[in-house]
Amino acid sequence: MRIVKIVLLLMCFISTGCTTDEILITSDQIKKSFETYGIPLIKPEGLSPEYVFLRTLQDVKPETYTINQNQLISFYVYSSSQETEKGLKEFEDKTATALVVPHTKFQIANVLFYYVHNGFPKDERVEEIIEGLKVTK
Repeated sequence: MRIVKIVLLLMCFISTGCTTDEILITSDQIKKSFETYGIPLIKPEGLSPEYVFLRTLQDVKPETYTINQNQLISFYVYSSSQETEKGLKEFEDKTATALVVPHTKFQIANVLFYYVHNGFPKDERVEEIIEGLKVTK
């Protein structure tokens, strides 16, 4: 009987250790957050496919939008936070010697964001939106 209890206890530890409570954010959640803050997301026109913030990273193509007329938000939705880390590393490796326009990057859960403000004042709402996604479940 004692052995059965020990085996059951080990099975509980193993099964609990294999589950993840990782928060996964979806593209729809991101878009709704921008809508809630009154920031329309507009598909950009005329950007070169070679533009650094349009490049595929870790086999994930970003969703890219123009915000506030002159700014760009580009986000990559990965399947896990580990994949996000790999995407960030790939971006840094590919742009290590390049002159990249001023931008702010955010890594929240399974999403990698690039906010390109193009010399215009940053919209504080963007940071609030991204911070708000940290608590989304």
